[in-house]
Amino acid sequence: MPLLQLLFVSLFLTKALILLLRGKELEYIETLCQVHRSGWFGSEKVVIFLVKKFVLNSKGLKNKFITDIKERIVPLDNMKRFFEDPLALFDGVCLIVKSPSNHQKGVVIIKYSYYFSLMFKFFDMNEFSSRYHIVLEPSWAGTCDTGILCYTSLTEPVFVMAYENRDFNFLDALNSNLVPVKLSSNWWVNHEIFKPKAETEKDIDIVVVSGWAKFKRHQDIFKALSKVKRVLPHLKVALVGYPHDLTINDVKEIANHYNLAENLTFYEWISPMEVSALYSRSKVNLLWSRFEGLNRSIIEGMFCDIPCIIRDGFNYGQKYSYVNDHTGYWSTEDKLAEDIMYVLENRDKFSPRQYVMKNHTCIKATEILQDSINTVMSECSAECSFQGIVIKTNELHGMTYFDNQNDRRFDDDIENIKECLTKL
Repeated sequence: MPLLQLLFVSLFLTKALILLLRGKELEYIETLCQVHRSGWFGSEKVVIFLVKKFVLNSKGLKNKFITDIKERIVPLDNMKRFFEDPLALFDGVCLIVKSPSNHQKGVVIIKYSYYFSLMFKFFDMNEFSSRYHIVLEPSWAGTCDTGILCYTSLTEPVFVMAYENRDFNFLDALNSNLVPVKLSSNWWVNHEIFKPKAETEKDIDIVVVSGWAKFKRHQDIFKALSKVKRVLPHLKVALVGYPHDLTINDVKEIANHYNLAENLTFYEWISPMEVSALYSRSKVNLLWSRFEGLNRSIIEGMFCDIPCIIRDGFNYGQKYSYVNDHTGYWSTEDKLAEDIMYVLENRDKFSPRQYVMKNHTCIKATEILQDSINTVMSECSAECSFQGIVIKTNELHGMTYFDNQNDRRFDDDIENIKECLTKL
């Protein structure tokens, strides 16, 4: 298998270099990103070398690459409102968590990989970064990403959440202005919303909170559940989601193939409070993707005190510290049904909320981010201790503040950011 992967790496890198020779800089970088995200044997060091040599060390190529990205961006349906009013990005996509002062810059977190490059379309990002520390929160594993690499054009440090070791090491090895921070999107769960409901009956065996998407692998889940059903004919499963590249009816059709219709209850576009209530009624929380971002739903479930089952080899195969004997179980394709039965029978041995309340809260994440900024600033200047970042949380449609009293706190900042707007 490693030799086959090495062959694929060689083929893709040959393609990348041909693209570069033809003057297709953006396609070249996108191919490098694709190779690095694959996790294939032999891809890591060579991609780092090529990104450093032909991107970071070539100002002309870097500028051309960013110009090409800006020109490619067109107002798709989900972007039209931002073209009409770029400041609308500050309603969930961008969140100010600290205002600038006389001695310190403010802090802005930008969420979703999709929007990282969009900021360059609307704002003078050099001016923006002179006022605010920029923090990028990717929505997908893989920090070798064109949207993230755009930010190497800035002179100021840019902080990038990179919990996966492979992603952290990539950014660290670039020796650029991109500063990896050991955080991810699943650190920002609101534990006041997601908490056990007192005296709630555990009448749901398994909950699956996953959009209706092929990469969520509902078919493989249903295949395992059909085996569990032979032992537990009255198995009850709650599926929560929203349309992606599949619809709810597509997923129901797959379920019917496995004779599971009577065992499943579907929920679509429900509120965080409703999701929390379902977690509290459930015994096991199941995630079965091969590759995505750092999934938030398993942490939400842990805060509701239910253990998770996650696929062994998820993303790059890193064993996350928060999936352990207290919180959940790693499983494999051939053992999923068996492991579901084990966790159902032994769920009282787990104490996930106790673990995440101590080790994985949005409060602790804020401290980690603040410490990371402090470390970099202490190396750059004698600036006084950096503090005062407001705690934020993540929800399905974007970011918000842990304390809703902060909802209007940064209105003046958003007004002042108008000075950073560029003409479209």
